Amino acid sequence: MDFYQSAGTLVLGSRLKRLGEKFLAEVSKVYATQQIDFDPSWFPIFYLLDKNKRMSLREISDTITVSHSAVSQLTTALIRKGLLEVQRDESDGRKKLMLLTEEGEKLVENSKPIWEAIQQSMLEITEETDLLNELTSLEKSLQEKTLSERVLEKI
Repeated sequence: MDFYQSAGTLVLGSRLKRLGEKFLAEVSKVYATQQIDFDPSWFPIFYLLDKNKRMSLREISDTITVSHSAVSQLTTALIRKGLLEVQRDESDGRKKLMLLTEEGEKLVENSKPIWEAIQQSMLEITEETDLLNELTSLEKSLQEKTLSERVLEKI
């Protein structure tokens, strides 16, 4: 029996992380076979900017629930690659807005068929289980009371 299955809920976080890493590795293979230089970790930012055109770092970080500093580091790397650019907000000069460069927009357009195929494939996988509903329930439960709060109550 697989270690993770035998350890049960004790290693749930590790198991979810392992599964997430496996998904990302598989998606990376798809991009590589299609000769598209795209790191799956970029997806949330590219997806949001494709839909919204311009967003501040704070808006991105709040939307994808990742720290402001993590979003800042990633967007800085994407700016260096020439895929994103920064504009000052006309109504608030202190606010920086991220947007796709022409090269970033081309990358998104080239990636969209892959995104669609991933969506279809993941739907196939998740329709075989109730995974999305279960994950939503887990996320809601952890928003109501964190894991650390639950553990500390029991110690």
